[in-house]
Amino acid sequence: MILKYIRLKPTIYFFLNETEPSDIIREKLCETEKPLLCFSSIRDEMIMTEKRILIADRKGFTGKKIKYISIPYSNITLYTVGMVGGLDPDAEILLNLRGNVKIQLRFLRSRQIMNSIHKAYEIITTFFICKN
Repeated sequence: MILKYIRLKPTIYFFLNETEPSDIIREKLCETEKPLLCFSSIRDEMIMTEKRILIADRKGFTGKKIKYISIPYSNITLYTVGMVGGLDPDAEILLNLRGNVKIQLRFLRSRQIMNSIHKAYEIITTFFICKN
């Protein structure tokens, strides 16, 4: 049955704050890519460039195994941004990608994260809408 291949629930990644990119994720960028914004959690990391969103998802007990998820802005079909406010403890960016893949980026509530989410929204809008 084809319905079992359709992903209805998003894959969720959690991030705590805006940071500088680590050497591990920097070395996965092309020479022409410039880091624009980077987020990290205790183990995982996400970097936004002018070409894509790259997520380093650490696996296993030690975190030595890393799965890299590369999301070119051209593969985004729809995105929503939920800002911090009210009783909701965190903010989120939901990306719908070609092939009915959904990625949810969740950010823990903090004073800094509100500005960071606005920057992330501007980057996605610029390279998803304005550069196409």
